[in-house]
Amino acid sequence: MSYNIHHGRGADDRVDLARIAGVIASFAPDVVALQEVDAGKRRSGGVDQAIQLGEQLGMRAEYAVCMEHGCERYGIATLTKLPVLEVRTLELPIHAHRRTEPRRALLTRLAWPTPERTVAVVNTHLSVVRAERPGQIAAIAELANDDEVIVAGDLNCTPWSRALRVLRPKLRSATKRTRSWPARVPLFPIDHILVGGPLHVVESGGWTSGEARRASDHLPVVAVLEVA
Repeated sequence: MSYNIHHGRGADDRVDLARIAGVIASFAPDVVALQEVDAGKRRSGGVDQAIQLGEQLGMRAEYAVCMEHGCERYGIATLTKLPVLEVRTLELPIHAHRRTEPRRALLTRLAWPTPERTVAVVNTHLSVVRAERPGQIAAIAELANDDEVIVAGDLNCTPWSRALRVLRPKLRSATKRTRSWPARVPLFPIDHILVGGPLHVVESGGWTSGEARRASDHLPVVAVLEVA
């Protein structure tokens, strides 16, 4: 699953992390890539959302800070039930002269489908500035050299975006044209799961169970994968 949780703030303007946990639990993913995750921020009750969601869902949480002000942090998180072998954070390029926020990619290497084999999961949230995305995607392409790799996140662009062409020789879209934003009436396919190597997509799409349409401003996108 890939899910921009909007720091738990839903369509009713209420921050409810338990509601987000319920949406995730209704699909029960082995891996979930989360974007817009708070830690210690007053607007979301000062909690570490990645750790709290991990505890509620019985998953290990890895976190990458994108912005930090004192003890308040904001970033991306990957939760997983699979054994974690490696964690790396990559700083993505931005235009220093623009008023834009820092962007990161979080790589977790997981033992799957057997303890002897691995899959690399790259979680990211790309810029809303169109000119910054090609450089960010090129940096992520360097992480996508594994035989089995999954790139998941809010890419802020559609499958037809020119910026995504860099990834097409290496990766295939699992979620294709799945519309995910805005959650209530999704019009734009900007959240993606891309796969590389001998990974077969069994099924995929937008996840609308439970309170998914109002828990965040994005719908989660999901994919069931197996090794071909």
